[in-house]
Parts: sequence; structure tokens; C-alpha cells
Amino acid sequence: MSSNESLTPLDVAQSFVLDRIKPLKPIALPLSECSGLVLANDIESHENIPPFRNTASDGFAVRAKDTLGASKEHPVRLRVTATVAAGDSTDPEFDSGSVIRIMTGAPVPTYADSIIMVEDTISADPDGSSIHVLKEAAVGDSIREAGSDVRMGESVLSAGTALNPAAIGVLASLGYRKVPVFPRPKVGVISTGSELVDTGDIGIGMIRDSNRPALIDAVKQSGFDAVDLGIVADDARLLEDAFKRAATLCDAIITSGGVSVGDFDLTKQVLARLSNGDMKWMQVAIKPAKPFAFGNVAGTPLFGLPGNPVSALVSYELFARPAIRKLMSHPTPFKRLLNATLLDNVVRRRDGKVHFLRAQCQSLNGELQVSLKVGQMSHMLSRMASANALLVVPDGDGYEAGEKLPVILLDE
Repeated sequence: MSSNESLTPLDVAQSFVLDRIKPLKPIALPLSECSGLVLANDIESHENIPPFRNTASDGFAVRAKDTLGASKEHPVRLRVTATVAAGDSTDPEFDSGSVIRIMTGAPVPTYADSIIMVEDTISADPDGSSIHVLKEAAVGDSIREAGSDVRMGESVLSAGTALNPAAIGVLASLGYRKVPVFPRPKVGVISTGSELVDTGDIGIGMIRDSNRPALIDAVKQSGFDAVDLGIVADDARLLEDAFKRAATLCDAIITSGGVSVGDFDLTKQVLARLSNGDMKWMQVAIKPAKPFAFGNVAGTPLFGLPGNPVSALVSYELFARPAIRKLMSHPTPFKRLLNATLLDNVVRRRDGKVHFLRAQCQSLNGELQVSLKVGQMSHMLSRMASANALLVVPDGDGYEAGEKLPVILLDE
């Protein structure tokens, strides 16, 4: 198929896939299992954070008026009458002219209105029974009021929020043990072909399977649960059983090879039958990764990626990863496109395709720069291994060093 009119534009192919993805049903999971997942409901605080007035620093609880005029030249002497540590529930009283030693996080005594930091004092007696205050205090100094971070009834996290470490910390501070989230998708990865082996010696016509291990790792690095479904030989019954089992076990299925429009392949025949004609076989206007298939097997989305190793990984980044992120209702399915300055000339000719070239990106003095990796053919997996970005090269007659083009960071 050589006519560009028969090619599917990348954005059309991506929209076709995403429009057919329905997010998984939300469930309540333990907070410890929710990193990277997406909230299904708004979260409101049922208490104040912090729950009580406490000190932000080690020092001395005082009445600010008792420190009027204090300076290094004219220190104010005050008596130390008690100590309050973090975790204490005592509320000691103290008279005018006295202070209470206090540790970070401890509850501030009721009658104190300021905290003098340790570094603004010196001991006035060998036994520590009194101090010299070297700086005048202001009301509220180093005091964290109850509810100053979050007030009871306040909405703290919205539905659709992807839970990062800070959000996990907020939920923990509110006492949540379980959280309503969209679950982490289980993604099955299958390799098909009688010529494939996992390990050991290989004979004539046999090859070691690299796509499945690479795609399993890509799935894990994306934050999904990978299910290794192994190698399935070119046998219609075995293939049908494998895909039916995958649809039962998994939320999405990835396979590679046998997806070109002109391929006469058992995998293609089996998938066409199992999907009840739902599978769509495309030639996308990109290089590499032009052949791509997508459909549903027993309601489970299946991504048919090209067989060449680099093409499979590029296709995963452009189609499978964004769609599976939508399964978990992620607010940003696609990776960001960042502009980078070319360090090399990019030689190409017009062919109606967007090219995705393996590249190395680095930031220098705040500028993102990109250089090409040598060897861009779709079977050269070793070049992909040393790349950290895909350079997005629009159709055209080439680009010169110093120009800017978009990049997709692979390790983002």
C-alpha cells in the first residue's frame, strides 16, 4: 500500500482509539496501593489540618508583650517554668515574665501568642531556669493555627487528580485508610509466532523474542500491572484460546506482529473472528510503526503493534500507553511535547508521514537540546536502548541544526 491517500493521519488514528476506551469502574483501595492512580471522587476534609495550634520551630512559648524592646544590646530576661514536647497533651499555665520551653510540633499553650526561636535566645542561668530574649516577638510568630493548612469541610482533592506523593501525604494526614480510585489496569502481553523462542540456542529460522520482554517493561514503567502471557505458536486453536484467556484475565491486551494490511497471518484471522469484525487494521502516516490494529475482544481493548522491535515500542508510546492511561481515567493520557533545539541536521524527504527518530535530549543552561542517534532503522533496537527521547519530525524536506522541533521524553 504505497498511496499516501490510504494512510491514516496520526491524530485520526489516536482519536479512533481513545474514543473507544471506557474507563474502568472505580474501587476503594488501601492508600498504600494508590500511588499514581486517579481519584474517582472529590475528597473533603472531616477535620482541621493541623488539628490543633502548634509550633513551627523549637523555642519558647511567650506572650509577645513580655518581649517588648528586646534586642541583643538590651536583652529581656524571662523565667522558664515548664517544657512541652511534641506529643504532649499538657497545657501549662504561666505568669507574665515567664516562658515555656517548646519543641517543634508541640501544642502551643493556651495563653501564649508567640514562639521565640531558640537562636533568638541565650541562657541566662547555668541551670537553664531563665533565658535572655534577644529579639522582640510579634503575635503569631512560628505558630501554626488549627486548620491553617486545611479546614474541616474543605475540598482538598478533586476527582480526576492523579495521586502523587504530596496527595498521598494529604490523604494520610486526613486519616484515610482506603481511597476511591480508578484501578491500575492489568495489561496482558502476548507474542505470537512459531519462530519465536524465549532463551537458549536458536536454530535456522528461529529468533529470540525481544518484543514481549520490552513491552512488558514498558507496561510496568508506565505504572500499569503487566501480565506475561507468553509465546503462542501459529495455531488457530491455540491463538483463540490465548486471546480469550487474555480477555478474561486482563483489562487490555497487547500483541505485536501480523498487523499489516497485506499480511496473511493466522493472528489476524483469529482476531477478526473473535472481535466480531470490530478490529480495525490501519496504515498510520508515521515512520516507524506504520501498521497498527485496534479492536475489542470480548469487551477488552486489544492493541496490535508492528513486529519490528523499535516500531513496537514507538507504537506503544503513541497508541497503547495513552489509551491504557484513559482506562485508569488519567487526566493527561499523552506525554508532553517539548520543543528542543536540533544539534544535528535532519535529512528527510516528503513522504506524507511524521517521522519519530530516536534521539538523546539534554538540558544545557535552561535550553533543551536534542541530537540524533546513529541507526534509525526499525529493527535497530540497540539504538533505541541508548535513546531517551523521540524527535518528532513533521513531513518536509529536512531541518537544519539550530531549528526547534518537538520531542517526546521516553523516561518522563
